[in-house]
Amino acid sequence: MATRPTRQRPGVTGQPPAARPTGAAETGPRVDWCLDADTRDHVIARRNVLTGLWAGRLLGLTGADLAAYAAGMHRADFEVPGDADIVAALLRDFDGAGMVMTERMVRQTLAAFHRQALVQTHCTD
Repeated sequence: MATRPTRQRPGVTGQPPAARPTGAAETGPRVDWCLDADTRDHVIARRNVLTGLWAGRLLGLTGADLAAYAAGMHRADFEVPGDADIVAALLRDFDGAGMVMTERMVRQTLAAFHRQALVQTHCTD
């Protein structure tokens, strides 16, 4: 009996197809990593909450304060398009707490949580 090849969903490998390098060797149309705007928005919202939980724990928050901080990170992302607003808020909070954190470190962490949120969101779709 022949086995059917399994198809892997976009993002399960941790890297969405749209983020893979494109080049002359690539064939076929480029596939977007999200099927629709709602899915993209859910991934970003989840990423922001995960990032808020990470940052809040580093800042020493627990319980309701931690949950409120994570929710605040989600709301902070609506100030301007892109990630600049959430990065600025995190850097401001870390600086206010006397913690050394660079923009690069924050953006790398944001990217890691984006990959995690993408996998988690695909698991619930």
